[in-house]
Amino acid sequence: MSILARILKDRGILTEKQLQEAIQHQVLYGGRLGTSLFELGMITEERLQDALARAHGLAAGSVDYREIDPTAVALVPRTLAARHKVCPYKLKGKTLFLLMVDPSDHAALAKIGFSLGYIIKPMVVPEFRMIQLLRDHYDVDERWRFTDTHRRETAPLMPLAEDEAAARLDTALTRDEVVAAIVGASHRHFRRVVFFIVREPWVLGWSGAGEGIDTALVSRLRIPLDQPSVFQSVTRDKTLFVGRFGAEPANQEFLRSIGKRPTTNAVLLPIAVKGRVVNLVFGDGGASANVKASLGGLLVLVQKAPRAYLRIIRQRIQETRQSSLPADGRANMGESES
Repeated sequence: MSILARILKDRGILTEKQLQEAIQHQVLYGGRLGTSLFELGMITEERLQDALARAHGLAAGSVDYREIDPTAVALVPRTLAARHKVCPYKLKGKTLFLLMVDPSDHAALAKIGFSLGYIIKPMVVPEFRMIQLLRDHYDVDERWRFTDTHRRETAPLMPLAEDEAAARLDTALTRDEVVAAIVGASHRHFRRVVFFIVREPWVLGWSGAGEGIDTALVSRLRIPLDQPSVFQSVTRDKTLFVGRFGAEPANQEFLRSIGKRPTTNAVLLPIAVKGRVVNLVFGDGGASANVKASLGGLLVLVQKAPRAYLRIIRQRIQETRQSSLPADGRANMGESES
């Protein structure tokens, strides 16, 4: 298992069952293992931070986020902080104490230290805390979009034949590869496609393709599940929707966001894992056109997505077990919370 998981299990903080549940959460929603453990209520932030410090070979110690020095923050440019997930903590002489998600990111340490002319002393913080720090101190808002830490380079999104998409699902190793296959196949049926991740109490835009559908637009899409809408109904009932979106405010706000004429129809497909809807796929015939394509083949393909997710989860659990290290081992330190 990863160094973090081994430390938590050795201390009796984490059980094997909890680890498996956290890995499932991680595969479906992205982010680091510690983020999943915290979001699932399996660990406190204090225990997680202590375990992360030990996993990275750093001295354990608390961080008082109220003591973050604005002068230190001003030293590191916004783009650099966002790219490497870092936030300056304080200055002491020529030493810059730097909060990091990954203290083994030697490229970041070297670049920041060299460009600023300071000695960098790294301090590890949980991923979810860094997201808050970047938002508060650099106006970088990523709190809903945890990336897959196992992500591989994927080909640009493009229409895919259903047999090719099915083959990609059969060999997918990450959530994002599943997403790319489903979006590609859907784009063969629809002029525009938006792929959503369901994270209660929200439906969050994640990927998409087609006319006017770009990363900036998709990342802004956020539909509340506690208000009546097609999204709420499909998530609750786990059933396909084909038709015009109703007059409910949440529906109309979404249609305005993507420039969709309310008098034309669209499709919303659920993807469920173990009885819970985790994704929604929206497709339409364009901003002012109806959907005309037959959906039989696509519906069959979409049913392969849950099986792909479950296979990836099983593989990830096995990989986590196999990556167990001796207590004094330091190999793969950069993957200690992956």
